[in-house]
Amino acid sequence: MDCRQYKPAFDRDGYVVIRQFLTCDELSELRSQIHRFIREVAPSLPDTQVFHSVGEDGQRRIRLVLRMNCDAFFEDYRSHPKWLSLAQALLGEAAEASPPIYFDKPPTTDMPTPPHQDNCSLGLDPPSGVEMLLATHERMDEENGCLRYVPGSHHGGLRPHTYSGIRGFALAAQFDPADEAREVLVPLDPGDLVCHHPLTVHRALRNRSRHRSRSAFGMWFQGRSARPDPNISEFYNTHAQKAQLTGR
Repeated sequence: MDCRQYKPAFDRDGYVVIRQFLTCDELSELRSQIHRFIREVAPSLPDTQVFHSVGEDGQRRIRLVLRMNCDAFFEDYRSHPKWLSLAQALLGEAAEASPPIYFDKPPTTDMPTPPHQDNCSLGLDPPSGVEMLLATHERMDEENGCLRYVPGSHHGGLRPHTYSGIRGFALAAQFDPADEAREVLVPLDPGDLVCHHPLTVHRALRNRSRHRSRSAFGMWFQGRSARPDPNISEFYNTHAQKAQLTGR
């Protein structure tokens, strides 16, 4: 795969979709390791690393797992050549992966993902990086809360963000009716990948399906030129701590 073919769309729109990024065998292995992690590792992790939601049936289910590199398989997976080659092609420079993340929206949960820009928490200047999200188990579509992007929004810089009250997504970006009119829904089938710029405005609505979850595996790659801006990260961390204590 020539990863350079995806850079023009990434630069123009702030996101790009790659269909069937992983082969069937690669996807099967990743699924198996995620299942093992959820079953064997996650129960012992603190609530600052594993976040839950409660569905209409009253069941408590995992919705977000951070820092999966506490497990040897996922620490090694950070250097997976297929992912790394794509990241470096999109950024045009050397890149390094941060700890992997697992996202889920269990059926009938009322937890949306507020509109935001990843750089509100990353605090990078320049914002050289790419977030990659892979559909792992079921189709992601409008019903179960697929991602929605505002094309070209990464060209406008970092927007004002306010406290959202949601643990794991403590800040919400300024988002108006014009953004909603422009946003593009991005359905994904298992094995499909979407990559977005840290300044691209994106969100996801609640999962309205009564039977389907909406799970994704994520890896963030930071470009070599990126440097942390402590003012941005401090603002986010203050609100993240508040959400951890009082948010939902």
